[in-house]
Amino acid sequence: MTDGNVAPGKQPAFRQEERHEFRYRLSIAFARVLSFLTWIVPLPVRMRFADLVGLTFYRFSPTYRANVEANVRQVLGAVGEDREVRQLTRSIFRTSGRNFADLLAMPRWNASYFARHLSVATGSWSIIDRAREQGNGVILITCHVGCFDFIGQAIGHRGYPLTIVTGRTTSRFIFDGVTWLRSASGSRMVEPTPAGVRHTYRALKRNEVAVFVTDRDFFQNGRPVEFFGKRTTLPPGAVRIARDTGATVVPIVSERAGTRHRVHILDPFAVEKTRDIDADIDRGIVQVAQALETGIRAHLDQWAMFQRVWPDRPAGPIQVFPPGSPIESEILERVASVLPERKRSRKRRAAAWPFARVRDLWRRLT
Repeated sequence: MTDGNVAPGKQPAFRQEERHEFRYRLSIAFARVLSFLTWIVPLPVRMRFADLVGLTFYRFSPTYRANVEANVRQVLGAVGEDREVRQLTRSIFRTSGRNFADLLAMPRWNASYFARHLSVATGSWSIIDRAREQGNGVILITCHVGCFDFIGQAIGHRGYPLTIVTGRTTSRFIFDGVTWLRSASGSRMVEPTPAGVRHTYRALKRNEVAVFVTDRDFFQNGRPVEFFGKRTTLPPGAVRIARDTGATVVPIVSERAGTRHRVHILDPFAVEKTRDIDADIDRGIVQVAQALETGIRAHLDQWAMFQRVWPDRPAGPIQVFPPGSPIESEILERVASVLPERKRSRKRRAAAWPFARVRDLWRRLT
């Protein structure tokens, strides 16, 4: 069916909302297929293949590799040697591969599977239960250590009503598929937008649980704090919401133990509410940083953080991608594509043509 206003011989363009709906459905379809294919692979084979993918990622991703090494060096401080940094970095890439393999298979797992494969190594679930007894909701803060997605799903399967706040740092196509995988346990996934923040406030008023990953200020708009001996910024959202609602903050850290997982439930704290909002948030951020340092230092070989936590240059006035991310290269390539350049030979243009068509199709979808 065509639009009568379309000129003869021209293809009608998709409306914006139709293209987005098609892209969303395609993303979910890919996620479903990959989830099924991953699930039917025996666990030992799946983990071996995940290790191979992680190490391939390590070999052919120099930007991410440099970012991880920079983070590891900062945590180790002066005691870190080059060989140790490389070993830890390789382990982190393997951990990331295994994490993604687990994420793909998670929609196929039930509550009993999560219960069998998860143990509490530090603290107890009663810490969260006691915090909820106060009636103001609970804010769980965590970091990119171990398989943090597994812990989130396991908590959801234990019956805690979860709202997970997650920022989009990839293309919308990939983000939609990953969000579907992460919400398989029934958790509500929201972005840190005004609508997402309002939903989080309402969830806490219902005495539910909200989850924030707080070990990286992706968009460089956070609060300054000393973190592993060097100033950086961390996102203040969890602290600000805890101050406003009275919700108890409970730090949790995950840990991979072979094919099983452990969770460390650390000491909870409350964010003080005085007339000085800035001072309250600054004190809360310090408490967040201290809790994160405990978890990251204990399991540094599993800290799957691929952007620089301590950027090597100040952020610009408008930050549209995480500093140090390969997305930066993509942005620069788009800028360069509209600048004058030498004409390529006819032979080179012909060789590049099919790749350009595939690239343009991918950009339209994502």
